Amino acid sequence: MDEKKKSVRCMLLPLTSLNLLVPNSAVAEIIGYSTPRQLSGTSDWFAGVVLWRGVYIPVVAVEQMCGVSAAQTGPRARIGIIYNPERDPDLPYLGIHMQDIPRAYLAEADSMEADGDEGISEYLLARVDDEQLGRVIPNLDKIISDLKLEFNPGRLEELAT
Repeated sequence: MDEKKKSVRCMLLPLTSLNLLVPNSAVAEIIGYSTPRQLSGTSDWFAGVVLWRGVYIPVVAVEQMCGVSAAQTGPRARIGIIYNPERDPDLPYLGIHMQDIPRAYLAEADSMEADGDEGISEYLLARVDDEQLGRVIPNLDKIISDLKLEFNPGRLEELAT
């Protein structure tokens, strides 16, 4: 009897030195890069907000959160609009600053092996391959938790001034 392979359709979101591995179902849309409107007194990893479908979405630079490298904006830069897994009405989405167009990836349980997590950032759950390819699973709960310390819908009033 054949055992069914367990797999998850994912997207690889290319950053500068990492590739975030997220399930397709977590991605609402990939949009072209537009410079986020900054809010005062925020961390360097919180780029600001972009308008998407009539809603302001906060944009983060995950590599800066992890202390890996500063986000750069090249000609192929994109923003990945990601669903908040907690379905929080005050923060239903977050944007992730990417360097390039994401790629489809089929994550198969028997070929995915988490590498040692020593030295991994609190914003990343696990490395899933060697560091050369830099595939990591983001800790969306921690990213969103820290983002909520920087952003809430009331801060959008700053944009009107």
